[in-house]
Amino acid sequence: MRALVLGILALGLTAPVVTADATELPKRKPGHWRITTVAPGTGMTTIDACVGKDDDLATPAESGDCSKPKVTEAGSEFIVDVVCTKPHGKQIMSTAFGGDFNTRYRGVMKMSFDPPEGWKNMGVTIDGQYVGPDCPPETKAAGKAG
Repeated sequence: MRALVLGILALGLTAPVVTADATELPKRKPGHWRITTVAPGTGMTTIDACVGKDDDLATPAESGDCSKPKVTEAGSEFIVDVVCTKPHGKQIMSTAFGGDFNTRYRGVMKMSFDPPEGWKNMGVTIDGQYVGPDCPPETKAAGKAG
């Protein structure tokens, strides 16, 4: 469970995510971000992450083989749906993202696991705050594209 939450913490967006209707999920400003998640079992966790120009906010790190994210604009938010498979099963993720993506963003993720990985369903809140343009050496690369 801890590895799953740490993967979510390092959330990032593939260079522009585009669906058939050309809805793009905004990319976070490159640089140093402080990302806080709240999830059952782990409570509140905060990491510092380095977001690159090929940001991948839609897919947590170490998620396995993931489908192309489906992005739907919903007012001031973006709903992102993605399915990831691993040898032991699949994760179905739906996340509502909002914010300006230059100074802050917030996400509410709902996940389902088939078969269950200790949980059948789980919710996670994600808050990201931009710290600055330079990434300290100890920061983790964010998301799959880092």
